[in-house]
Amino acid sequence: RNLVIASAAEEQAQVAKEVDRNIVNIRDLSAQSSSGAGQINGSSRELAQLAVALNEAVARFQL
Repeated sequence: RNLVIASAAEEQAQVAKEVDRNIVNIRDLSAQSSSGAGQINGSSRELAQLAVALNEAVARFQL
């Protein structure tokens, strides 16, 4: 009986370690996603500014 309990405890410890690793991976991926979203936001703002500048430049050439 003690052997079964010890085996179950060891299995639970291994599962807990795996859960911990997965949580760390999720945290890291979330940080990467957040960073990427910030970069996309900055690029989108820059693209919007370029579009405004292009519209202004094109407006000068309209007849």
